[in-house]
Amino acid sequence: MKKLSHSLRLGALAAAVLAYGASADAEEMTINFMPSNTTSCSAFPQQTAQAFGFWKELGLKVNLLSSATSVPYVAFLQNGDADVAFLDSAQVLQAAENNVPIKVIYEAYQFAPEGIVVPADSPIQGLADLHDVTIGLASDRDLVTTIVAMDSIGKTLEDSNIKTVVVGDSGPVMAAALSNKSIDAFAGGSADRAGIEAAGVQIRNITPPEVSRNPGNSMTIWGPTEEEKRPALNAFVKGWAMAQMAGTLDTKLTASACRTMVPEDFENVAVGERLIQNNAYGMQLRRTQDWGELQPDVWAAIQPPYVKVGEIKAEIDPAKFLDSSFIEAANDFTTDDVKKVIYAWRDANKDKLIP
Repeated sequence: MKKLSHSLRLGALAAAVLAYGASADAEEMTINFMPSNTTSCSAFPQQTAQAFGFWKELGLKVNLLSSATSVPYVAFLQNGDADVAFLDSAQVLQAAENNVPIKVIYEAYQFAPEGIVVPADSPIQGLADLHDVTIGLASDRDLVTTIVAMDSIGKTLEDSNIKTVVVGDSGPVMAAALSNKSIDAFAGGSADRAGIEAAGVQIRNITPPEVSRNPGNSMTIWGPTEEEKRPALNAFVKGWAMAQMAGTLDTKLTASACRTMVPEDFENVAVGERLIQNNAYGMQLRRTQDWGELQPDVWAAIQPPYVKVGEIKAEIDPAKFLDSSFIEAANDFTTDDVKKVIYAWRDANKDKLIP
């Protein structure tokens, strides 16, 4: 991937962007962001912070880098192509274990988006019923999701005679695999599940809530450059937090805004709205006092299963990779600030509203 420029101006600009509504005359900053899925409304703030104009008001331009890569996301942080990347908890822990100087600065998902689903009419009611079955995976990484889920009930794939097969993340392909019963269940993320439903197959999540209490997608940076990039990073997390709040304040309006960015997610409007609802009130719902607040206790609690399945060799002190110094800036806004922006967008875009 071609290296992207991300030079930043400090000094007076640093102070200017900390207040919402930065001057239009201020020089625009840039953040290159590696999301889990570039062209999806599952992580809706990456689309709606741009559609509503939160980042623009803060003097920030955000480039979404293509998620269609087999290169580890950590590499994009290390070589400077990405300023922020979404890493799942296993990737964070593996980097920390290998003394890679990454820092988690914001928990965008305080409830893991990965899980196991079955067709809505399946006789399988819970994980204990997964015996002599084949589970389809969106990618190799979802094997860990399956192993950890089964471990939560004291089972292994071998105990339950579970076979796994990678079917990919194409909605029609995943849906067809469930419909023709070549797989009995599917393990993947929220965007994968939305793709299955968009292809016409109704599904049911059988993942226990305690398994999903896991920071699924966390904003991660390259530690050695954090002070150089702090003004832009402050604006990035603040705009994201405002977009997250907008999703809970007016889910339908958020869906309307996201549809302008990713219309293919709304070919079936009901499915698109459900995608936003599930993320606003599920995966991305704030479970802490502040938006994005880091949870050392949760990071400690999730590690024993990862050690057990060999994802990491030993437990790691969360203080090694958590950096809460951006949370105050992320939450430096009011509910009225958010309402003012989203309802101004509504009034200016009546032809784009979902009825």
